[in-house]
Amino acid sequence: MKTKGQYIDVDGVNTHYFEAGRRTGAPSVLLLHSAEFGGAAEISWEHNLDALAEHFHVLAPDHLGFGRTDKLFDFCGQFNKRIWHIRRFLEVKEVSDAYVIGSSMSGGLSLTVAARETPDWPIRKVATCSGGGFAPANDARDVLNSYDGTEDHMRRIVETMFVDPKWARDDAYIRYRQELATLPGAWEATAAARFKAPFRGKGGPSEREALDYARIKVPCLVMAGALDPLRLPGYAPELAAEIPGARLHVFEHGAHMPNIECADEFNRVVISFLKEDA
Repeated sequence: MKTKGQYIDVDGVNTHYFEAGRRTGAPSVLLLHSAEFGGAAEISWEHNLDALAEHFHVLAPDHLGFGRTDKLFDFCGQFNKRIWHIRRFLEVKEVSDAYVIGSSMSGGLSLTVAARETPDWPIRKVATCSGGGFAPANDARDVLNSYDGTEDHMRRIVETMFVDPKWARDDAYIRYRQELATLPGAWEATAAARFKAPFRGKGGPSEREALDYARIKVPCLVMAGALDPLRLPGYAPELAAEIPGARLHVFEHGAHMPNIECADEFNRVVISFLKEDA
């Protein structure tokens, strides 16, 4: 990725982000990264940002607690605090119309915002990659959630998220992810989302669990890897069927990170979807 990161103050939060392309009056593209240990804009969008910037104005911030943004966590509502942070980021950047693309956790987050009666972000279109729908508890997810801070465990995480073993065999790539995952406060902020007090009980369904995808009114593209071990087979067509008019694209040779592993195909599909009404 040729684009260099920079920082902006978002209501006192030192927010790291990437910006590329030229504003033309068309909606900007907002890229929101995945939330595994070490997740960051520079990891998720390394192979996509420059290609998208040839056609659009692109912004890719690091979420609260991730990447090089301040390591803050709200134990009373981090989900909505992330939504607030992105809303304020867009306002500070004076973006009033956006195409939103989310990877994994951010895909589900973006669908949640789009399904609200009054979306928190100015969404023109939304695309999710490996995000949204039911996420089962299984051995693959246990590997991602139990990261112990070692390079060996980071390699296991990469083995789980990718089909091609070359990613896990690349020592430089593992060290790069490891660096981001072990920045001061990074492990703590990511692990905090997995905490649950044993005395709180289940309670009612969360907004994400009770989400009515039929309320999404903007054009939507659902993308998924056919070989994703973190999801149930066939979840993507089922998710797309719940969203009025949604498009579906399955990466036949992709797992949980087709935006990285199938970058050329991802870029073609996303650019075509975003330019349809241009």
